[in-house]
Amino acid sequence: MFFLFGERVRRRMTAAGNRECAVCRDEREFVHALETSYFTVFGFPVAPLESVADYVLCQGCETAFPDMASAEPSHVTAVRLVSAYIMTGYGMRHQIRIIQDIAARVSGFPFPSSDIERTIIDLEGDDIMKRLSGLAVYMNESAKLKIIEAAFLATHVCCEIQYEDRLRVNLMGNALGVSLQFVEYAVSEVRRQRYYGVPRLLPTQPMAE
Repeated sequence: MFFLFGERVRRRMTAAGNRECAVCRDEREFVHALETSYFTVFGFPVAPLESVADYVLCQGCETAFPDMASAEPSHVTAVRLVSAYIMTGYGMRHQIRIIQDIAARVSGFPFPSSDIERTIIDLEGDDIMKRLSGLAVYMNESAKLKIIEAAFLATHVCCEIQYEDRLRVNLMGNALGVSLQFVEYAVSEVRRQRYYGVPRLLPTQPMAE
């Protein structure tokens, strides 16, 4: 007999109460979202494997937050991390305004200059992929999309993108638990947004992307 095995993520949502949403700027109803990976047979879930995400979700704008006490959405910290990490990796650590611009345009929240140096120091000797994997637990797909967008935008600002540059962005997507198709969609969104109007630090030339 032929069996088709697989894995599928299911999301269960329960009421979490009302609070002010930092994105909506108004009181909204929130739900607690728990995403669990299930072992499937012929596409039907048979047994839970592991919890893959746990966050609260604003019912108004569908923004994910780590918990009901969090003032900032789940994606904000990671967007700041990848913006600072990539810019620093290309020797652009001193470009504070550009780092701020990238993080603010993608996340929707300011990145205070006083926090940038602290973030860069915090990243020294750390595994950025492991950090992203840990933060992904508190995110929905919309949050992960913003992080990939920030990673690609920061890379675009710093260099004419080559294979290894795109590979880094792809690996960040892998750390967040998303597919290559998801990463491609995020890249297309950055282009659609006309690269968010962030000035490049190198002369613009045709890119091999």
